[in-house]
Amino acid sequence: AVDHCDGMCTGIYAAKIGDRFAALEPISQGLLGEFGSVGADARRGLSLRMDHGSQYTSDDFRDQIKFRGIAPSYAFVAEPQTNGVAARFNRTMKEHAIHGRIFKNPEEVRAADVASKNRYNRD
Repeated sequence: AVDHCDGMCTGIYAAKIGDRFAALEPISQGLLGEFGSVGADARRGLSLRMDHGSQYTSDDFRDQIKFRGIAPSYAFVAEPQTNGVAARFNRTMKEHAIHGRIFKNPEEVRAADVASKNRYNRD
């Protein structure tokens, strides 16, 4: 999860299966870190930019962000620049934390991701 205003990574999560539950984790991290809550109407007025992946268009995911007071903002189809802040962060993170490495388990991937997030936000 990347803040489009300042480009800071507010939440990061690696999972074997990138389903709707895994997609909610970085959003929850961001809400907790930035606003201290993930409860009902935690962020009324906040917009969440995302692509049209099945995890983001599922009823469960949309219900959860609606419960938290977040409005969905889907990127335009075939126009990746409309989600460019997140796409650029993903590329940078993969280059710094993932590419060229062999991981034994998901926990090692998560640790590398968190270290990359911290370095990205700091530097």
